[in-house]
Amino acid sequence: MGKQRSYSKLCLAAFVLLLLLCGCGGGGDEVVLFQDSFDDARSGWGEDRRGEFDRGYDEEEAYFFEVDEPVWFAWTHPGKRFEDVRVKVDVQPVSGAQDGHFGVICRYEDMDNFYYFAVSADGYYAIFRREDGDMDILTGDGSGMLPSPSIKTGEQINRVVAVCQGDELKLYVNGGLLATVTDDTHAKGDVGLGAGSGAEGRIRVHFDDFVVTEP
Repeated sequence: MGKQRSYSKLCLAAFVLLLLLCGCGGGGDEVVLFQDSFDDARSGWGEDRRGEFDRGYDEEEAYFFEVDEPVWFAWTHPGKRFEDVRVKVDVQPVSGAQDGHFGVICRYEDMDNFYYFAVSADGYYAIFRREDGDMDILTGDGSGMLPSPSIKTGEQINRVVAVCQGDELKLYVNGGLLATVTDDTHAKGDVGLGAGSGAEGRIRVHFDDFVVTEP
């Protein structure tokens, strides 16, 4: 009887160990390379006040852009350098026109060269490439942003995720894959945030829970 109990305990211990090993080897843990909840105004994103836009740390512990000039694009970056990344942020348009856009940046080399993954408050998206100061749309036929039911419209919060891995670029919104494109123009650089106004003008956007992980 004692031997049987010992054998049962040994089997139970082996089973628990197996479960632990399976959990550790599943690859579900993300390797965080950088993150910011924007509750510290010294975290590196900076502030800027101009006639066309304002940006900085909001009292509600978020990072904001307020763009006043129609058809104007502003951005910021924390001064990091990465190659392959997965960039995630929660973003909310809190006031202004519905035709503005907002999103995340990867492989920022300088102000004239980077990728921008954008969504709009009226339910559109695009992956942009900025090269030598020119902005091109990589999604669709390149003529404009595309609609998606995955994007929450109005002043709702959207979770935007950009994956830059090798020459493959992916845009996810609220867990849904909206676009995959291939481009090898930019290979490494900083991450960042961006927001822009449409023809209707003023927009204010809040960003929170910015996380960069390995893809």
